[in-house]
Amino acid sequence: MNQNVETVTKSSRARIFKWIAAVFFVLLAIVAVKNLPRGFSDDLSIIGKGKAAVVLIRDKNAVQTFDLLELMNGLRDQYAGEIEFLLTDSNTPQGKRFMKANEAPRVTLVLLDSDGKKVKVLFPPQTAESLQQEITALQVAQ
Repeated sequence: MNQNVETVTKSSRARIFKWIAAVFFVLLAIVAVKNLPRGFSDDLSIIGKGKAAVVLIRDKNAVQTFDLLELMNGLRDQYAGEIEFLLTDSNTPQGKRFMKANEAPRVTLVLLDSDGKKVKVLFPPQTAESLQQEITALQVAQ
């Protein structure tokens, strides 16, 4: 009888340990997913609807695209609700139209005011500080 009690106790402990481990891994997965970088919208229809915008004209084959994308990702929380951070691909019809309308080449950042008018085109390389200065100037001009 004493052996049965020990077996049940070990079995209960093993089951509890499995549940704790499962909950731990689920929580770990949730934290990991929440910390993944968020994607950028490519919905250019929101340009000119009350918020200034920074649009990256990307080329997936250009290293500078990833540098500019990293800069935008580092700043977008700071300007949440004030500036729209968007991207468009230079190899899509939408991207080509945007490039033509704003006279901007691929792998550039286009700053637009709240009315959707081009304020400036920024070429790589850029730093977080230089982009912040340009965004601040954009906000002041509004």
